[in-house]
Amino acid sequence: MTDMDSPTDTPDAAGPTEIRVEERDAHGRIVQSGRLVDGEFDGDFIRYGETGRPAMRARMRGGAMHGETRHYDDDGNIVQVADYVNGVLHGTSTFYMQARLVCRMSYRGGELEGPSVYFATNGTVAAVVQYRAGKREGESVFYSPHGAVLRRETYAADRLHGPTAGFFESGAVSEQAVFKDGLLEGEFLRFFPSGKPMQRGVYHQGVLVEPLRTFSEGGKETGAIPPPKPPGR
Repeated sequence: MTDMDSPTDTPDAAGPTEIRVEERDAHGRIVQSGRLVDGEFDGDFIRYGETGRPAMRARMRGGAMHGETRHYDDDGNIVQVADYVNGVLHGTSTFYMQARLVCRMSYRGGELEGPSVYFATNGTVAAVVQYRAGKREGESVFYSPHGAVLRRETYAADRLHGPTAGFFESGAVSEQAVFKDGLLEGEFLRFFPSGKPMQRGVYHQGVLVEPLRTFSEGGKETGAIPPPKPPGR
């Protein structure tokens, strides 16, 4: 059932028809409200949850979200603030959980574009991931709760492609590798916090081609994993 107010204006034959509407369910609970212009929602629009509180507040144009849209949980806490253009995500989309900032993402034409920033429970930045046309592209950086860089990864077309490195909280390098099209390529190194090598191996197209050797902090080799045998041998 739909409850409708009187038209906001008395249109002439050439003008738009504007009507304020409130749509209610079979129990009389309001479902959504807004302004219809020539049969399409236009301007401020509210959709309500089962508790009767707003679940979404949006700006509409021609029946599509256009401008800032806010989503809420059943307790009235905001869970998302997003920018739309003609019904498509375009701009910033920010997510919250119980009033805590979770992530802030950038969109262009409905696809992730540019930096997406993820936050730890203490409010510090946990990761910054770069996107292009909806896929990871360029460097992604991951942080500890204290702000130290823990990992750097390079992506191309949503695959690891290029150098990656891990770090201890102190800033010392814990791991180094290179990827090509998502597969390990070349030398792989793992280090002790002192900077001395812990492990070394060489890969080609993700396959170990030289023994993966393990060392003590004193430099003594303590073990080795041989490369896999080629098929048929």
